[in-house]
Amino acid sequence: MNIVVIGVGYVGLVTGLSLAKLGHKISFLDIDSSKISSLSNGIPSFFEPKLDSFLINKEIKKSTKFFDDYASIDWKEIDVVLICVQTPVDESGELNSSFMKKVFNSLQGKVNEETVVCIKSTIHPAAIDEVFKDISLNYDDLVFNPEFLREGSAFDDFFQSDRIIIGSNNNQNREIIAKMYDGLNAEVLFMNPISSQLVKYLSNAYLPMRLSFVNEAARLIDALNANQKDVLRGVGLDSRIGKEYFRPSPGWGGSCFPKDVKELQSLSKLNNLNLSLIETINQSNEEHINWFTKKIVNLIIHNKLKKVILLGASFKENTDDIRYSPSLQIYNNLIESDVDVSIYDDDFNFPKDIQKADTFVDDSLVVEMYPQEITYNRIKTEIEEMNNLIYFRFWDS
Repeated sequence: MNIVVIGVGYVGLVTGLSLAKLGHKISFLDIDSSKISSLSNGIPSFFEPKLDSFLINKEIKKSTKFFDDYASIDWKEIDVVLICVQTPVDESGELNSSFMKKVFNSLQGKVNEETVVCIKSTIHPAAIDEVFKDISLNYDDLVFNPEFLREGSAFDDFFQSDRIIIGSNNNQNREIIAKMYDGLNAEVLFMNPISSQLVKYLSNAYLPMRLSFVNEAARLIDALNANQKDVLRGVGLDSRIGKEYFRPSPGWGGSCFPKDVKELQSLSKLNNLNLSLIETINQSNEEHINWFTKKIVNLIIHNKLKKVILLGASFKENTDDIRYSPSLQIYNNLIESDVDVSIYDDDFNFPKDIQKADTFVDDSLVVEMYPQEITYNRIKTEIEEMNNLIYFRFWDS
């Protein structure tokens, strides 16, 4: 198939390159000329494991092109358009659909009736209604194909998908999108558009709810001086619960979970629903981040330490994404508490307001924010040479 992927962020770029590996011809389109220029030269705009190798793969390169304007694409030859633009929310949880609107306005008069327009961006029904107010494209012909790619393992998630969700009122169009994934061993579920989006939203509410639960459990374990590893292993071995996504942390973040939970909360209010569990997911995370900050402060006071070094700036391992990063929130909390704090991270472009740690000093607390075995092994000798330096992991601590 000839496919246009609009948006070259985590979702668009990974999806497009993966589809190229499956044998499709991919035209990437993004109005950010600098990104397009870099990607055309095989230079990624963000870190993701395997991304470098996919960009320089000879067979994939033969099947991909990069464009920064709509006029450069021969739309008559396009079978599928995948929309992968951002859908941010404001503080109240209201979704900003302006990026999506711009895409649909730009597509008017370009795509023909045979071209399947497919939305991979996360967007709820109320926002879609807003987008289509002044658009001539037929909503019933649209296909919704939400993504479930995790930053740090996105390519593996694509090729080893748990499921492929396809929502549309047009049976022919949804079959075309299903065929696009030929070669993947994943169950394909067809449903209506609203149902497909709710699969995405509810998945992205359950997972942070689970993370919040294990963090609350870890606080209780800590308060009662129980053994964290034993307790959580004992709970996780219950087959109804499981051990996956059950690791305590300083908090969870990223671009998806906080945003999608806020949108669900906004949707519940629009429909006069009291979804009390969903309402508290983000609140629980904020409380945990504040608790973890106090934990650090108590550790430095008790051990008479002078400095805190947070190991890792991104919101989790194997990514350079700092959106809603607990590391940065805790950093700012410590600054407000007059703690001398800095961040040690090789892969983070430090802004002016973040103090970078280039080395380790005596009387310090080093806090590993998420598992960093490679980094730890590299700095282990330097750490061991310091006087009164404490290395702290919250999980299995």
